[in-house]
Amino acid sequence: MQLLKFITGKKTYIIAGVIGLLGVLQGLDVLILPESAWLVLGAFGLGALRSGVNKVAATVKDVNKKY
Repeated sequence: MQLLKFITGKKTYIIAGVIGLLGVLQGLDVLILPESAWLVLGAFGLGALRSGVNKVAATVKDVNKKY
């Protein structure tokens, strides 16, 4: 439960960090990922980003109701 509280609002940054780290490891020929893995990681990143956009949109909608 504490882990979920910790990653709230940080999912996009975590995924971007993982993608960056994997890119460096692949560039150094330490780890070779198939092309499909990059597509999956990109999809996770876009999903996390979309979730953040929805949260901001809900906040803006609530603020507009007050005024």
